[in-house]
Amino acid sequence: MKEMVRLLGSEHAMDDLPQALARYARSFRPATIGAMQITCADELECECVRAFQRNIADELLPELEFGQKSAFRLANLSGRYEPGALPVAEHHFATPESVKGFKVLLVKINAHVAVESSGSDFRFGALRRYGQPSVACGALHALLEGREQPLTAELERVFRADDKDRLAVLRDPKRVPAGRRALLAALVHVRLQTRRIATEIGRHKPASPTVYVVAACTTLNRPTRDTELFCGLYLADQRAAGATPAYYGLGDDPAEYKLSFEHGALHVTDPLLETAR
Repeated sequence: MKEMVRLLGSEHAMDDLPQALARYARSFRPATIGAMQITCADELECECVRAFQRNIADELLPELEFGQKSAFRLANLSGRYEPGALPVAEHHFATPESVKGFKVLLVKINAHVAVESSGSDFRFGALRRYGQPSVACGALHALLEGREQPLTAELERVFRADDKDRLAVLRDPKRVPAGRRALLAALVHVRLQTRRIATEIGRHKPASPTVYVVAACTTLNRPTRDTELFCGLYLADQRAAGATPAYYGLGDDPAEYKLSFEHGALHVTDPLLETAR
């Protein structure tokens, strides 16, 4: 756990966090390890998908037909959790061995944002795709622009949950500089989606004893190799009744985020980053 908490709020190479998650899952010594990955459908997320397959699916998961290994995957606009998906994934990985013992179910969800830098100046939200200017994440960009679409209506409801108008903060140039708005929107989005996963975990009765490890991340789509910001970790041990779930990481208030750049790497903090909530 200490290693995972130490990585929070910092930018890492795409392999770093999947490798750390793999070590953490193994440390429980479970009978079975299962995995679920949630990303945006954007083709820019290919590095994120491949890193997860390489470091988690190929290394940890039970074999499917013909020796293949795969996580349970969701890929949709913006990287949203779809209610009902986690119980299906949990049931798939409830192997006979996990019924006798227990399993770890790793869930990794990524928002994403384009980033371009010039010296110490970083701007988020746009890059060149196939030689043309392009936004990323397109769904979150449409939300910030106030476009009326079925998806943006759904996202707007989530962003305004608990009577908090997070969109008003993000759209206010006095509170959030335009060049950082897309990044902060991605951070809020993945935190809110992680909360939806946690809620479903709390309601679901697993088919075999389960430790849930949920990692919330934001991919930084760069013109060169992508990197990844570790935003939060949710842990729920359901092997015994009465265990208290815990979340470590960024909250959902963009006004609380503090950004810094050290040796070319991005760091994001808020007042409770390393405190269990």
